[in-house]
Amino acid sequence: MDDQTQEILATLRDGLSEKSSLFFAQVDSFVERLVYLHIYDVLINDPDRNVVWLCLNSPRDKILGRFDDFGFDISNSMDRVFFIDVEVPGKPPQQGTFYCSSPADYTKMASHISNLFDRDTRTLLVMDNMNVLASDTLQVVETFMQFVQKKVHEREGGIVSVLLRDILSPENETLVKSFFDVVLDVTNIGEVHTEIGLKDFDFRYSVDNGSIKLEYARRKVKREKLKILIVDDEPDIPELLKLSLISEPYDFLVAYNGEEAIDVALKEHPDLILLDIMMPDMDGYEVVEHLKQSNTANDIPVIMISAKTAIEDKVRGMELGIDDYIAKPFDKREVKARIKMVMRRLGWSVEE
Repeated sequence: MDDQTQEILATLRDGLSEKSSLFFAQVDSFVERLVYLHIYDVLINDPDRNVVWLCLNSPRDKILGRFDDFGFDISNSMDRVFFIDVEVPGKPPQQGTFYCSSPADYTKMASHISNLFDRDTRTLLVMDNMNVLASDTLQVVETFMQFVQKKVHEREGGIVSVLLRDILSPENETLVKSFFDVVLDVTNIGEVHTEIGLKDFDFRYSVDNGSIKLEYARRKVKREKLKILIVDDEPDIPELLKLSLISEPYDFLVAYNGEEAIDVALKEHPDLILLDIMMPDMDGYEVVEHLKQSNTANDIPVIMISAKTAIEDKVRGMELGIDDYIAKPFDKREVKARIKMVMRRLGWSVEE
C-alpha cells in the first residue's frame, strides 16, 4: 500500500470516526471494495476499536469471504468484529454473531446494536446496504435510524453504510441521505467527492493487480521546481522564509500587501501561497476570499503563517478553505514539512 493511499485512508479513518457516513454510489462502481478497504484500515490501524456489521445485504460467511477475496486479512482482528445476521433454521450459531428473523426485524436489530454499543465506546457500525432497509416503509426505517444514530453518537461511535443510486425514487434517495452526517459521492469512473470537517475532499480510486489504489483528485503539479508566493507586509519575513528554504527546489515570488498578492496570484498562478493574516490594507482572510472567487486561482493551496494563534483564527481560515496553518515565530523545519505535506496532496514530490 503506497504512502498516498495510506494518507487518504487516515483522513477517512479520522474524519469519519464519530460520524454517520454514506457511500452513495453507482451500481457498477467498485464501492464495495472501497468500503471493505476502509473497514480493514480501521481494524488494522485503530486496534482499540470494534466493528459491528449489520448484515442487510450479505450473510456473515459471505462478508468474511469478501475480505479474503479482496486480500484484506482480518484474521487477527476477529475478536473485535461482531455480526448481526439473519437466523437460518438448522444452522448452528456462529461465534460473535447475534441473530434476528429478517432484515426487517427492527426490534431485534435495535436491541443487539444497543447491547453491543453499551459494551464498548467508539464502535463502528457497518450497515452494508441502505437500499435493503429503504425498500421497507420509510417512516419505520426513519424511526429505526433515529434510534441507531442516537445510540451510536452517545457511545462516540460511527456508522458506515452504502446506498446505490438510481434504485430508489429521487425523493426516497434524498430522505435516506438525510440520515447521514457525511455523504461520499462515488462515481462509476472512480472518483469520490465529500466534505469532511470544514473542507472538500476529493480522491480517485482504481484497482491495480487486485489491489485498490487511492490518489488525490486535485490538480497535480508537474514541474521540477515549485513556484511559491510569499505574502507579508514585513519585508524581513519573506527574506527569512527564502533563506529557510534555500536548499529546497523552490522559486519565489513576493508580495507585500493583500492587493499585490491577488494581482501576482492571478498573473503568475503560483503552486502555493504562504500568506500572512495581519496586513494593513487587506488582511489574509480577505485575500483568500478574493482568490476563491476566481476561476483561475481558486485551486491554489494556501498556508497561513501568522502570529494569530487563537482557535477562532485557525477555524476562520479553515472555513475559507486554507490548506494549513503555521504559527509565528516559525521553525524552518516545520515550514519545510508542511509545504511538502500540502504539495504531496497535489502529486508533487522532491523526487520528481
